[in-house]
Amino acid sequence: MNIKKSLIFFLGCLVAALTMSPGSFGKEPLKIRVAIGCDLKEVFLSVNGPYEIVDARTRVSLMHGRKLSTSKVAVVPDGLKIKDKIFYTDAITVIQKKSASLVVNNRSYRGDISIFKESDNKLLVVNILDLEPYVKGVLYHEISPRWPLDAIKAQAVAVRTYAIYQKEMMKLKNYDLKADTSSQVYGGSSSETHKTNRAVNFTYGEILNYSGRVFPTFFHATCGGTTENAGELWKFSKELEPLKGGRVCSFCLESPHYYWKATMDLKMLERKCAGVYKTDAELKNIVVAERNVTGRIRFLELKSSGNSSFVISAKDFRQLVGSDVLRSTNFTIGIESGRVVFTGKGWGHGVGLCQWGAFGMSKKGYDYKQILEFYYPGSELIKIQ
Repeated sequence: MNIKKSLIFFLGCLVAALTMSPGSFGKEPLKIRVAIGCDLKEVFLSVNGPYEIVDARTRVSLMHGRKLSTSKVAVVPDGLKIKDKIFYTDAITVIQKKSASLVVNNRSYRGDISIFKESDNKLLVVNILDLEPYVKGVLYHEISPRWPLDAIKAQAVAVRTYAIYQKEMMKLKNYDLKADTSSQVYGGSSSETHKTNRAVNFTYGEILNYSGRVFPTFFHATCGGTTENAGELWKFSKELEPLKGGRVCSFCLESPHYYWKATMDLKMLERKCAGVYKTDAELKNIVVAERNVTGRIRFLELKSSGNSSFVISAKDFRQLVGSDVLRSTNFTIGIESGRVVFTGKGWGHGVGLCQWGAFGMSKKGYDYKQILEFYYPGSELIKIQ
């Protein structure tokens, strides 16, 4: 997750998370609601087996059959339309029976599918499934299935914990997580592999908690030598020990992202920053205004030819320039012949689990529990199901 972009949401949520006890979960399989499609004009759906369509609000049965051939779902003034049939509701749920294969836009999914008519007459498509199959649909996209099994097990626990945290945070919404990098990348049953499924099965029901509470188990690709304090990015009302960072990590040295370099034309950089850098003078220089204890930049100062300047957080600057260009906020800056040269370390925000570090630890013989203990210090591994 590489985590991904909607994390501002957590600014006001930690207090609620600290009231959430893993012991409150029952023995029934937990359901996770994943937004697999947002702001869509139409969606194509099929069920290769018995199915039922119900009103998602009232649960009244609307339609059923032995098989649903590929059908277009679209918004109409009075509700939702599937092929030539109109359902007079703003939300339906397609329930697959007897483990029938359910396909949305050519991708297979376990569980059921809810489709919501949004206020802007666009469609929101949500996959509702058990927690464990959800984790199986995530792992392939968040970690390499070719890596050692214990690194994948550690990732499985982090993914599962984060999903439960989000489930509580989003309980008043129509979904818990998105299927992209703003949450955890999820690809449905089409993304499952034998090895990643083994990691999920081995860690079945295991999550992390701190002082009896679930917390957001952030993770990233490469810390570049030291993990980061979550408080540097998201001003939690109460800092959590497992997310305070400061872990000196020598395990991610094999990462191809440990060192990186990026260049950009100064004019292009000025255009990318135009939304916040409002001046008639040309951008001439960028200097580091402040670094934190892990070496990452807190603030940058953008200087113009007219001697005006603007201070911006490194986190916001990275988003403006592009997180695929500036892979972290741990970098130096040089300007050569009208081009800006960024030389940096690590990829991602640096909070929590360092994925390449987990790879390195597992190669050295550490098991997944030791990996989790290292990157989430003070946390406890418990079983909820």
